[in-house]
Amino acid sequence: MADTNDHYTVDINSLTIAEVVEIEDRTGMPLDALGQADKPKGRMLQALAYISKRREDPEFTWEMAGELKINPEQNDPGPTDGDE
Repeated sequence: MADTNDHYTVDINSLTIAEVVEIEDRTGMPLDALGQADKPKGRMLQALAYISKRREDPEFTWEMAGELKINPEQNDPGPTDGDE
């Protein structure tokens, strides 16, 4: 079972061509669909998690990626946050 308390960052710019192809094959969508509000995100998030975690652990499975939880917290300060 996946450690559902994991938090990780995926750097889209670090993806290899083979990883992009695998993401697109698994989702049936182009990678840039991630930035399109009208496109579903579930499979894309699962694919990104799968690729990212598999780099660290070759035994990490697609199913394990689906068990990870999404952290909806926003780390970037909003327009009213921060120093004035």
